[in-house]
Amino acid sequence: MVAQVQRKPHKEGATFRTRWLYAGMVYRRMVEPLDIAVFYVEGGTDYMKNKRSAHYKLLQQWYEEDVKPPSGDKLDSKKQKVSSILTEDSCFWAHVEEAILSCELLKSANSTLEQRKSSWDNLVKFEKYIMEQINNYAVSPEIFLVKSSFMKWWGVYEDYIYTSNNSYGSPLISFMKNGCYTEY
Repeated sequence: MVAQVQRKPHKEGATFRTRWLYAGMVYRRMVEPLDIAVFYVEGGTDYMKNKRSAHYKLLQQWYEEDVKPPSGDKLDSKKQKVSSILTEDSCFWAHVEEAILSCELLKSANSTLEQRKSSWDNLVKFEKYIMEQINNYAVSPEIFLVKSSFMKWWGVYEDYIYTSNNSYGSPLISFMKNGCYTEY
């Protein structure tokens, strides 16, 4: 079998390209969240539009062009390895910070009806994004640590849902309320 693989034609530099792309992906997943943290600590908003560096965008684009989507077998493998991964989307924490800002706008007495509606729509999109990440085992269990930004968001969001008597139900709300995240 090894001999068959060796006889197949390869792209020039394929081994180097694969290692380079993998190294770039790991770099992006480790370093970009730190840049995101600094951006939001300094009071920034909308990292994806206002601050994301071109080199992160290129690394992500090249990686996505080279990688195939996971099959069912690969998802099972990812489930087994989830505790050792870095969160796959290096901008995950930017999404979380934007969700926190959306919650603050919802609760603010100074926000307009249009701002509140936009914030609510953003939160619904965020919930769908989070569940997609969870279902694909694309986030690290560390997002569920008590003092993480994600859990901070969840606390604010859960409080908003209860105090506003919002009967909105979603898979994420069920996942969190039922404590499923503790087994992730």
